Amino acid sequence: MKTTLVLVAAVIAAGGVTFAQGQSPASSQGQAASAAEVVKARQQGLKSLGAAFKVIRDELKGDSPDATKIRKASADITQAARAIEGWFPAGTGPDSGVKTDAKPEVWTDPAGFASARDAFVSEGNKWTQLGNGADASAWKEGAASLGQSCKGCHDKYRVKKAE
Repeated sequence: MKTTLVLVAAVIAAGGVTFAQGQSPASSQGQAASAAEVVKARQQGLKSLGAAFKVIRDELKGDSPDATKIRKASADITQAARAIEGWFPAGTGPDSGVKTDAKPEVWTDPAGFASARDAFVSEGNKWTQLGNGADASAWKEGAASLGQSCKGCHDKYRVKKAE
């Protein structure tokens, strides 16, 4: 049983490292990843990004945010922001037949998408610097700016969720 758990943990860790590098599991092994694999990895990455945002949001709601949690979430956001470039290769959009919330504009407007992504990466880098500090008011201002840059992609490049 322990051997199985250790093996499962190792596989999960390897997948996390591969994901953090902006690659799908198959592409890191020299194989062509299917559109479904890439979309699944992209969705996992975006969920992780959302989870890091949630940590920051929850911490900033309190009277005394935990700097350690803020720093960890900041690093996760920056790492994910840098990986986004590899999450949307050609052939993984709605026309692939795989369910995705990414709009076709990700691929039909690559310059616009790259600009929005780069703005998010830039804000992520700024946020990391703020996260490494200890000024809760600066964290709140930075979180708002970071959230707006994230929204920059959502507004134009993501299918709106039904409310």
